[in-house]
Amino acid sequence: MSPGPAAWSGRYSDGRTAHVTPVRAMVMADRLVIAGEDGAILAEWPLASLQLAGKAAAPVRLRSGEGDARLTLDDPAALAGLRAAGAPLRPPEAGSGRTILIWTVGLAAVMGAVLLLLPRLSASIATLVPVEDEVSLGDSVADSIGLMLRHPAACTGPDGRAAVDALVRRLAAGRESPYRFRVEVLDSEVPNALAAPGGRILMFRGLIDRMDGSDEFAGVLAHEMGHVLHRHGLQGIIRQQGLSILALLTGGSDLSRLGQAGSELVALSYSRGFEREADETGLQLLAGAGLRRDGLSTLFHRLAKDGRAGEGPAFLATHPPLEERALPDTPDTAGAPAMSDAEWQAVKAMCG
Repeated sequence: MSPGPAAWSGRYSDGRTAHVTPVRAMVMADRLVIAGEDGAILAEWPLASLQLAGKAAAPVRLRSGEGDARLTLDDPAALAGLRAAGAPLRPPEAGSGRTILIWTVGLAAVMGAVLLLLPRLSASIATLVPVEDEVSLGDSVADSIGLMLRHPAACTGPDGRAAVDALVRRLAAGRESPYRFRVEVLDSEVPNALAAPGGRILMFRGLIDRMDGSDEFAGVLAHEMGHVLHRHGLQGIIRQQGLSILALLTGGSDLSRLGQAGSELVALSYSRGFEREADETGLQLLAGAGLRRDGLSTLFHRLAKDGRAGEGPAFLATHPPLEERALPDTPDTAGAPAMSDAEWQAVKAMCG
């Protein structure tokens, strides 16, 4: 053992994060004590466990046993000092570099397979996300969209609000669901509607102004509720942000941080399978509520007819053509109107 505490300056990494801490390392009895600049002890390594983590004489790179922490000492005299104190300082095990390479190649192969299979696995991965986390993600997505659209005001006309809420309750009553649907009417000229994950649905004034009656409003609303029920928004974000989602599911940070993907959700064109599934579920919700089922179809036909060549409204641009949908081709007059005339006028006047 050395006659007095030998100490060397260096840098320490705990092996769990990328943070590197300036430290002082000193021999105390049979241990190497590693302390931060404030004197706080970060680690104590038995001298008998010390191993060289590199072959170069300077700087001296050390590890302890099987741990991932690393210590780098800049003074080449540390090597002799530690050996004099009784540290065996075994060299790196032969083949360790080859082992790291094998693990790296294997990890790359796994990640590549995940990327290739992610579209098919998105539904399964979505089931791993708790509903409360999906709601948090949806709120962040909706807030991100609001920021992108320069914070359109929420339309709060009380009579229109009451009519919308009553329609939501009527549609939701026919199907058991873990979601609480929250429908917001926003004062924006964007002719669109979308469902964020977790039950938050945005209906823009620009689309309502193009509607010809409450049945079309109900058709769009039921369709968007179908997207929520099948977690299409969450699956879409998983496909686009797959590796981030996987990192979060395996112990990463708050899922709501992925709300920054909101602008991507606006531009997201759902697959034909998603749209057909949302159409079919929307029709089931309308039928279960005893309402007419042809509102979405009539809206699509009229928007396609009124839109100028090559530049239809955004609601059409992000949805496949009618011939690829599960919507009725002919008027379906069975069922009651979604709202009274007074209620529909109140909805149209919600934004003032």
